[in-house]
Parts: sequence; structure tokens; C-alpha cells
Amino acid sequence: MLDDPKRLRAADAPPRSATGAWSGIAGLAAMVAAVVALRSWQQPDYVKTLAVLAVVALAMVVVDLQVYRVHLNASSGLSAAPLRPFDARRTLRKLAGLWLTIGVVAALYWLLPVYADGFYDPFKQAAFYCLPALVLLSPVYIAFVDRRQRQPEDAYAELGRLIAGGRPDRSMLAAHGRGWIIKGFFLPLMFIYTSNDLAALWARSPPMPMDNFEHFFSFGMDFLYLVDVLFGTVAYALTLRLTDSQIRSAEPTVAGWVVCLFCYPPFWGSVGVQYLAYDQDGAYWVHFLGPYPLLYGLWGSIILALVLVYVWATVSFGLRFSNLTNRGIITNGPYRWVKHPAYLCKSISWWMISMPFLSTMGWTTAVQSCLLLAGVNAVYWLRAVTEERHLAADPAYREYQEFIARHGLWARMQRCLPRREKAA
Repeated sequence: MLDDPKRLRAADAPPRSATGAWSGIAGLAAMVAAVVALRSWQQPDYVKTLAVLAVVALAMVVVDLQVYRVHLNASSGLSAAPLRPFDARRTLRKLAGLWLTIGVVAALYWLLPVYADGFYDPFKQAAFYCLPALVLLSPVYIAFVDRRQRQPEDAYAELGRLIAGGRPDRSMLAAHGRGWIIKGFFLPLMFIYTSNDLAALWARSPPMPMDNFEHFFSFGMDFLYLVDVLFGTVAYALTLRLTDSQIRSAEPTVAGWVVCLFCYPPFWGSVGVQYLAYDQDGAYWVHFLGPYPLLYGLWGSIILALVLVYVWATVSFGLRFSNLTNRGIITNGPYRWVKHPAYLCKSISWWMISMPFLSTMGWTTAVQSCLLLAGVNAVYWLRAVTEERHLAADPAYREYQEFIARHGLWARMQRCLPRREKAA
């Protein structure tokens, strides 16, 4: 009896993703529309950035709630209908816990000298601008979610209990603290990158012509990296149970934190650039391939394709992108084929952009540069290892790992390779 084609297709299908492709597509379309519509809006850059982020966030929230119905996922911990009447006492405890959390994060921004740098001013301005809306909306949101939570005594309620002199669940508070440290570290960075990239895009007046490959490549790279950081900003801001994008767990090991934070300012700027400077001569692919138009265009197109896949990976997360956390397992987009498409494509693109194997300073510098870039790649390999170890605590990720082992890109390539005939 022949196998049922439907069953074969089902066996080849990846495990269910925490969100679908239409969430990211809606966010991307909303971003393009907002960027065009707000180009001439006479407001400070941080206000215009907030407006674009709000439009993108709204588009993805609507798709997640109305198309994918993510609030009904078991992982959200919510019921479709209220489970209990309004509890003013617990709502106040949660509200106190939320504002204590925000207060601690704000105090750290005030305390740590790095956040006194003018680099962070746009984020501070945006935070104060959003503060009145957060004050007004937070009680409504907390009360709405509390009535639907299957287990309403969450970390915010435990913090409220601590404020009232009670004895909270310390393990819950520790997990809550790790999650907010991650959010507090990455949200300012992502917002500022987004604000700067949007300002640069809007400053193109008139827009850069696409009359040659150099202009096309420059615009393509700038736009793709804008998409990456903008989606990251939205995701770090909206860690909400209502959209099932809450932090389920945070990286539990010091090693995982070290290899991740090493890749971001101020750690990369003060340590990574000094010790892993793989582009010492400042000569990149344009310098070496510029005199050869055909090869120049082909090489640049491959770089753009790699960065496109890297950004596609970010967009596939929708509202769930985040370093060092599990906010739902994504199995669509490029994750349908490999477990770490962003790290893989980013690492390859660096070799193609910097071309460390060629150097204007001689072969010794070339060898040194290759070894240093390999060191950067090793950092990202370690990030992949620690992330998988963390995510493997989730049965959904273990199922995804098994799927990739059977049907991922490498497994498919191996099946296509000629096999030696067995000896008689």
C-alpha cells in the first residue's frame, strides 16, 4: 500500500511555531508605510521613532491576536474568558511590583556611569515621553490579564507581597530579575540604533538614486539593518502575557551571559574591538573587487543575500525576538532549515565583507586577521551552544532539534550525496 501523501507532508512539516509568518510580514509592511508617511513629520527623531515602533507593534499584535489567537496558547497561561471577578488587592500588589521593577531599572540607569553618556539621551527622552501612557495603561492591562490568568500569583504579585512585608517566592523573583536585566540592557541599545538608522534614512534628501550597484548595496544594507534593530526594539518592549510573548525563562549560566554580552556595547567596544580586531588595515571587499565590476556585483549581491536571511530570521520572531531568553520556539522562516540561520549568515558575511585573507599590509596581517575573525566566529558558536543548552529545557525545542536533525538543510544535503554501494 502506498503511503498517504498527506501523511508524508505532515511528517516533513516542522513543529508548530510560536507565531506564524504573517505576523512579521504585517510588521514589515506597517514599517514601510510608517517610514514613508512620517518622513516629513516635524517632530523630534525620538518621537517619530516611537510612532513607527507603535505602528509596527500594533500590526503584529493584531495579527497575533486575531489570526494566530496566541492569547489562547497554553503557554500564555490565559483563559479566553474571565476566571474570577476583579481582585483589587492583588491588582494593586501587581501594580506595585511592576513599578518597583521599573524603579529599580531606572535607578540602575542613574547609577551606572555608562548611561550618563549622551549616546543614551534619545532613549531617556523616549522613556519620559511614554511614561504618562504607561501610568494610565498599566492598571487596565494588569486588571484585564489578572482575571484571565490560570495562575494569577505571578512575579509581580510576589514583588507586591515583598513590599507588603510578606515572604515571596525567591526563585520566581530571581527569574523575574534576570528577565528584566536582559530587557533593561538591550531595549536602550535597540531603540537608539533604530532612532539613528531612521534619522539617517529620513535624511536622504532626495532619496539615494538606485542608478548603480554601489547605491543599491548601500541602501540595501542600511535598510536591512534598520529592519533588524526595529523589530528587536518592538520585541524587547512588548514582553506581554496577552500576546504570549512573555519571558518564559532566562539564560541560567554565567557562560551564556558572558558570550552574549561580549558582542554588544560597551563590552564589545572596550574588549572585543581591542582583542579581536580582524580588520586592522581597513581594506574591505570594495577595495579589492572594485576594479572588477562583474565580480564586484556578484560578491556584493551574495553579501546582501546573507544579510537578508539574517534579518529574515529576526522578522520571523515577530514579537518574540530576544537574546538570552526563551519567549517561544520559532520553527518557520529560515528556522525551517537550520537552527541558527542568523549566526551562520552573519558569520559568513563578515568574511565576505572584510576579506581578511587579503591584506594591504602583507601576508602576516592576513593570517592574523583570519585567526581573529575565526575567534569572533567562535564566540558566536559558543552563543549557539549555550542557547541550545538553555532552550533544550523546553520540550518544544527538543522536538524542533529532532526535526532539524531529520529534515534540516544539512540532513537534506547528506541525503543528496551519492552513497557508496554496500559490499556484496
